[in-house]
Amino acid sequence: MRSTVTLCAIVGALTLVTPALRGQGPVLDIDPGLHHLGDSEVTTWPEVPKDPEGTRLDLEFDSTPNDGEWVLEVYHQDLDNPWFVELNGKKACDLVTGKPAVTRRYRIAAGMVVNGKNQLSFVPTRTTDDIILGRVRLHQQSLRGLLKLQRFEVRVVGPDGEPLPARVTLADAEGELVEHYEPGRAETAVRAGICYTADGMAAFDVPPGAYTVYASRGTEWSVDQKAVVVPDVPAGEARIERVDLAVRRELETEGWVACDTHIHTYTNSGHGDSTLEERVITLAAEGVELAIATDHNHQTDFQPYQRDLGLTDHFTSVVGNEVTTKVGHMNAFPLEAGGPKPDHTLMDWVQLVQGIREKGAKVVILNHPRWPQIPTGPFGEFGLSQLTGELPGQTAVPFDAMELVNSTTVERDPMFLFVDWFALLNHGQTITAAGTSDSHTVGDPVGQGRTYVPSRTDDPARIDVDASCEAFRQGRTTISMGIFVEVNVGDAKGPGDVCHVTGRRVGAELRVAAPSWVRPRTAIAFVNGIELARQEVPVEGGAPTDVTLAFDLLLPSHDGHLVFVVLGDPVTSPHWRTMNRYTLAATNPVWLDVDSRNSYQSPRSTGEGLARRAGDDAAALAALLADVDDAVAVQALHAARLGWQKGSDLPVMVDKARAKVAEVVAARPDRAVLREYLDSLTEKKGG
Repeated sequence: MRSTVTLCAIVGALTLVTPALRGQGPVLDIDPGLHHLGDSEVTTWPEVPKDPEGTRLDLEFDSTPNDGEWVLEVYHQDLDNPWFVELNGKKACDLVTGKPAVTRRYRIAAGMVVNGKNQLSFVPTRTTDDIILGRVRLHQQSLRGLLKLQRFEVRVVGPDGEPLPARVTLADAEGELVEHYEPGRAETAVRAGICYTADGMAAFDVPPGAYTVYASRGTEWSVDQKAVVVPDVPAGEARIERVDLAVRRELETEGWVACDTHIHTYTNSGHGDSTLEERVITLAAEGVELAIATDHNHQTDFQPYQRDLGLTDHFTSVVGNEVTTKVGHMNAFPLEAGGPKPDHTLMDWVQLVQGIREKGAKVVILNHPRWPQIPTGPFGEFGLSQLTGELPGQTAVPFDAMELVNSTTVERDPMFLFVDWFALLNHGQTITAAGTSDSHTVGDPVGQGRTYVPSRTDDPARIDVDASCEAFRQGRTTISMGIFVEVNVGDAKGPGDVCHVTGRRVGAELRVAAPSWVRPRTAIAFVNGIELARQEVPVEGGAPTDVTLAFDLLLPSHDGHLVFVVLGDPVTSPHWRTMNRYTLAATNPVWLDVDSRNSYQSPRSTGEGLARRAGDDAAALAALLADVDDAVAVQALHAARLGWQKGSDLPVMVDKARAKVAEVVAARPDRAVLREYLDSLTEKKGG
């Protein structure tokens, strides 16, 4: 329930929209212009020249000394890396990183401004960071006096009244985060509108206005929120008000632990903004129970920072490495902190992964395989066929897993990477789906994308890392971005198991669970990447979802891999806003043994068997394809085409096959994938 609290004071945040200046002190307009700083041409900034004027900005101004705190006001945009301010050769403050165009205010300590000429410099940590900066003003009064800041404190507790690590989010009337001015404590990680707290305590300083404050703890917990009105009070009047918020567990995941295999710090990755201390606070506050440290080409250990902050009971940490190469990024774990690093200069995947495993890694995951763009990510560069699963630019796909959910990478189509994955599975790869956050910052929720791993213990401090690695390798996990799923299929226990099917029909029970602030919509069953059935997920408005859907599936006459995907609405609340316009969960495959061989056979193996039976008889092959699904049909046609290329006149055989199979397609208009493959043969005729 929302309630309204009228306050006269607040500890730490304010809107990115410039609040009205309420103080009466004089203002020095040091530089009203805007500047392009950096080292590259930028053609998308009409307000500044496309070519940078330098890598830093140095300004001079005349002033009297500041006997008390003054305020530096700066407009900046696209600060990807840290910048800092020097005043008369001494560091005055750090600029807040971030892409939005904002006007921010920074405290200048007493005594930093001297009488007469002063030198003010804006200095990058990396000269390759192109930014816009300017509209520099110096207010000759304190920040509190300038903005009439007021303070409130927030306490977050669990159902029994115990303080909990949590995220506290502050937003304005438009739902935009508000920037805090109060520096955080050692127990907090603070950014504009956000305070992650290790001990349940947060505080904000804001100007007068209307705000909403949220308390959250990741996917498995409720959200509490209250409307807050900070009044405009006479100068010098202040008092501290306090708000209590309570969260409770809404999603039961007994037997599973929440894992994020893609986590960064600025400390060791060199970009983003999260320090190591801040990272461990965010992990505890977002309910991540198995945390894999994966800084770029660095082996980070979270454990010393957990101990220092008293957070060892909240999660098990694992040393990993995002092996960052020219042919893709690969998360590898476990590794030794400070130990030898894998060679990231190799260009062949097999050699790369072999070298990674030699350093001790038991799991290797291919990250964001279509990043930065679909054509230029690893799968695009090496020519992955979404029809056949072939990857001609590499000799093999040696990874244990690949990311299908990465909550800080834009994937407008939630199913695009699934099509890649299904193609690889159809081609005979046994690669596990992974869900991750890839969080580099405090603001991007770590664990927003996550993988649920089966565990014999629900104690987050005592998770068996070796058993978790084996679960990844065997595909016994599920992936999540706001939604949790479990599945039982026939006589199988769940993902990674073989289900022995009698009579081509199998029953499945899919549990779909989500907190009250996530809305699942549709559950879809795929066999060999082809949709077999779907159901709408019943939900009760304002309540957590926890339903079990029964599926009765009629299978093709051959083996296949069964995957369930659940799609839901995006989260628009500022406490956990999703970058992409959906939420999602998915199982890893249950392997269906339909042909009574007591083992699973991939579509590729089945298709190659059909191609061998047909030999060079295109009509016989077309007849065999009439009774199989499109995944097997494509593999059979592709295998036959490769065989014909070796021993026959390829154009003639392809023409014959295309004509005969086109008759099959004409009789079955639902065979869209097979039709698409036939069209590709037309394009490749003779080659």
